[in-house]
Amino acid sequence: MSNKTLEAIFSVKNNKEKTHKVITVLGTRIKIKRDDIEKFKEAYENYKIMHDPSLYIGIPDDITLQLMFNNDCNCRCKFCSANNQTRQTRQMISQDMLYKYLEPLYEKTKTIIPTYGEITHCKEGYEYLKWINEHYPHINFFIETNGIAFNKRWFELAAKSLMVVKFSVNAIDEETFKKTVWEKDRVFTTIKNNIENYIIYLQERGLSSFKPSISSVLNSTNYHIARDFVKMGINWNLQSFGFYFDHRENPLKNTYIKDKSGFDEALMTVLELEKLLKGKVYFYFRIFMPANLSEYEKKVEKISIESLQEKYADIWAIAKNFKDIKELYNERTQIRKKYGKKLLTYFEHVEGACWHKREYKGRMICENPWNHIRLYTDGMMEVCAWRPFKKVYNIKNYIKNDKLDFNLLFNDLHRRKLRKEYMSEKYEGCMKNCVSARPISKEEFDRKYGFEA
Repeated sequence: MSNKTLEAIFSVKNNKEKTHKVITVLGTRIKIKRDDIEKFKEAYENYKIMHDPSLYIGIPDDITLQLMFNNDCNCRCKFCSANNQTRQTRQMISQDMLYKYLEPLYEKTKTIIPTYGEITHCKEGYEYLKWINEHYPHINFFIETNGIAFNKRWFELAAKSLMVVKFSVNAIDEETFKKTVWEKDRVFTTIKNNIENYIIYLQERGLSSFKPSISSVLNSTNYHIARDFVKMGINWNLQSFGFYFDHRENPLKNTYIKDKSGFDEALMTVLELEKLLKGKVYFYFRIFMPANLSEYEKKVEKISIESLQEKYADIWAIAKNFKDIKELYNERTQIRKKYGKKLLTYFEHVEGACWHKREYKGRMICENPWNHIRLYTDGMMEVCAWRPFKKVYNIKNYIKNDKLDFNLLFNDLHRRKLRKEYMSEKYEGCMKNCVSARPISKEEFDRKYGFEA
C-alpha cells in the first residue's frame, strides 16, 4: 500500500493557522486541538505499522517455545534470582495450554526450551517432553539443569530426543559448591556422578557428539575456580563452557565491582582460554557488571599463543586433540537428519536456542520478534528471556472461540513494532551486549557462523 493511499485513508496535518490538527479518516475530516494530537500521532503510527506488509509474516515454520514451565526446584542456589518465587505456591503452565492451545503450533516448532524452575524435578515436565518427542519427534529440546535429579530415565529421554543438555554446576568440589551454591552435603558429588554417567551413556550409544556443556556463575565466592572449572570439563572431553558473572552481586547501576582483583583474574582466565582453545572449545559468557570488556580483550590480544600453551599446558595437552567445533556440529546435524529433527544453524549450535539472527539489508539483526515465544506460567509473554514481562501482554488474550489465534499472536502490534525497531538496529529494553543484538555485517557473520553441515 503506497503512502498516498494511506494518507487518503488516514492522515494528520496542520490547519492553516496551526492551531489545530486536521485528521482525515476514510474521507471524514476531524478538527482537533493540538494538545490532544500526541494520541492521534501514536494511533496513526500504529495504523501504519499494522498495515505495513513488510512487517507481516503469517505463522513462521521455525518457532522456538521458551516455556517458563514450572517453579519447582530441588536446589537452593544462593545466587538464584528466582529463589523467592520457587519457595512460594507451586506454579506450572497449565495442561490445557501445553496439550490443547499450543498443540496446533507444534508442527511449526523447531525448538522447545523448558526453563524457570528445575525441569527434571517436575514429573509433568518429563511427561510433557516424552509426549512431545513421541508425537512431534522433529522438535529439538534444550534444557538447563542442576543435574541433581538427572537420572537414568532422563538419560534415556535425552538420548532418544537428542536433547541439548547444559549442566549448571558452579563448582569444582564439595567445598566450593557449599560456599557458592548450597550448604547441603554431597550435592556436588551427586551432580558430578550424574554428569559422568550420562557421558558414558551417550558414548555407549554412539551419541558422543551430543555430550553436554557445563556452566558456572562466577562471583566473589568462586572467582578462583575458573581455570579448574574448565580443566574439569576438558577432562570430561566437553567442548562448551558458560560463565555468568553474578548480576545480583554487581548490578550495572553500581560504580564498583566487588572483589575487583578476583573478577579481573577470572575474566582474564576465561578470555585467555577462549583464545587458546579457539576452534576446539566454545566459551560463552555474560557480564552484567560495570566493566569495559574491550580493555580486557586488548590485553589478551597481546599475549602469544605459545605463552598461553605453556601457561595452560595441562589443559592444552588434552584439548589440542579435540575435534573442531564445526566438525562436532556436522556430526550432530547428520544425526539430527537421521532422527527427522528440524535442523539448527551453527549460530544456534554454539550460542544456544534463545538467540536467533536473520539478514536485513546486508546486516544481521535479532530474529526473536519473528519466531520466539517466551511464555510464563500465568500466560504472560515476551519475545526473549532478556526482556521484562508486561502483564497486559498475555497469551490468553489471543484465545478466540477456545482456540489460540496464532496469526494474530505473531503479527500483533507489539511484535510488529519490535520488528521495525530491530530492522533499524534499535534494541531498547534489551540486554546490553546481547549476542543477537550486537551489530554485525552479513559477511562478518558468515565468516564466524556461516558453516553449514
